Amino acid sequence: MKKLLLVALLSISTTMALQAQGSFKFGVTGGLLNSNGDIDISVLGIDIANIDAVNKTGFYIGAVADLGVSESFHIQPELTYGSAGDLAYFYLPVMAKYYIIPKLYAMAGPQLSFSSNLDDIKDTIQDIDDITGANTNLDDVLRTVGIDLGFGAGFDILDNLSAQARYSFELTNRYTGPISNSLTIRASTFNLGVAYFF
Repeated sequence: MKKLLLVALLSISTTMALQAQGSFKFGVTGGLLNSNGDIDISVLGIDIANIDAVNKTGFYIGAVADLGVSESFHIQPELTYGSAGDLAYFYLPVMAKYYIIPKLYAMAGPQLSFSSNLDDIKDTIQDIDDITGANTNLDDVLRTVGIDLGFGAGFDILDNLSAQARYSFELTNRYTGPISNSLTIRASTFNLGVAYFF
């Protein structure tokens, strides 16, 4: 949680420092979230199984900012909370937005994800752990922080209201246990929602 607060404060400070250089808007965002957790098992570098551990729909909600660097290029940092089934995350994406035509934009950028509940994934890992006999403490072998890459598109319905769709996938392996060379856990999310700016 301390890391989350530090990153959030750093993002807010950076946004405020850049505010003087371009247009700035602050608001709220929320909508539907589909969360997918995949577990890949390999032997000697050859994939032998892919387990779709979690595929559930929930919601996300949070704060959003928009910094207009130029007329067609904006930076959009967010701090959101998402929940789907027994998966829950805090997300900190920083999206670069490029307006293809007026009102329609594409977005892409990095995202940090902080897990607050991975029970669905833990249940599946426990089954694998029992088979392999690793007998690990699952809280000790699952990373709470992941690095994602997101991309999507949006449309400005009004000057202060945008509809957005975004897909993000994890670049890091959440599993750090004794069979980490053969076991990979990665999450992906699809967001469909709106951003309202004050």
